[in-house]
Amino acid sequence: MRKYFVTGFYLLIIGGILLLGGILLGANTSVVWDHGFKVAQKVDETYPLNNFKNVYVEGQDANVNFKLGDRYKIHIDGDKSQAPSYKVKKDTLTINGKKNNKHVGVNVLGHVKVTITIPMNKTLDNVNLRLANGTVNINDVTINNLVKTAKDMDYDANLYITDATINNLEKINLYDATFNVANSKINNMTLVASQYSDVIMKNSTLVKTSINLNESTLKVKQSNLDTMNSLANHSRITMDKVVFMNKNDFRLFSNGHFTGSDVTADGLDLTTADGVVRVMDKNYGHEYQNKVDASNLLSVKATKGSITMK
Repeated sequence: MRKYFVTGFYLLIIGGILLLGGILLGANTSVVWDHGFKVAQKVDETYPLNNFKNVYVEGQDANVNFKLGDRYKIHIDGDKSQAPSYKVKKDTLTINGKKNNKHVGVNVLGHVKVTITIPMNKTLDNVNLRLANGTVNINDVTINNLVKTAKDMDYDANLYITDATINNLEKINLYDATFNVANSKINNMTLVASQYSDVIMKNSTLVKTSINLNESTLKVKQSNLDTMNSLANHSRITMDKVVFMNKNDFRLFSNGHFTGSDVTADGLDLTTADGVVRVMDKNYGHEYQNKVDASNLLSVKATKGSITMK
């Protein structure tokens, strides 16, 4: 019995060495089930597209990127058996992904990556994203209407917006996901974040925004907020070097926490029913008010939790 164990141990080591050598030499390293076991094949291709103004993407296990370039085109990088289908019809680019087949062995192909390129002088009218278990990156693009929902409530997709202009985000749903905005301008946003989602905004301007948080966090840094309304349950809100314009209203429930650091507002209206309001390291009990009739007002009201202004 010991001889068989020793022999098996050495075979395992030899197999591992051969597998590593194959990977280093560029061999295929995935076996997929697609009506039978097949060796995975990699696709890394760019395809030209007819002009389009709208984009609809639905699928899972895919990373989708939007960027500016020289012409309309799509680039697909990943497992060929998982490559999505796509078509342009009536000014709309439609992309439908495939379900991720089970891999056997070592899988180094990862998620399929889809890059959508539009010309430098063009904008998109409507972008509708229904994705699960992936990441969406929107860079440098102007979009008039953007909608993002979770295809699978257990596996949402993260959304990153950088150096972009979005005129309407009427519906953004997050479920245990990240929404990151940097160096961008966003108007008319409605966002619902739940199940430990993170909403992060930096160096951006947001106008007429509605955010509902449930067991999630909102962090805004070095940004301008014009008319933001927020309802937060079991959530944390942090504002750092933020300029508040017009009325910005935050409501916190069930152990919510609000922290502001080096913020700019003409007036403050801070109230907590069960907690402490602290302004510049001074305890004001349950309430602090200063110029509540100001046009640029920050209003924070909590049922249970602390409000801290530094």
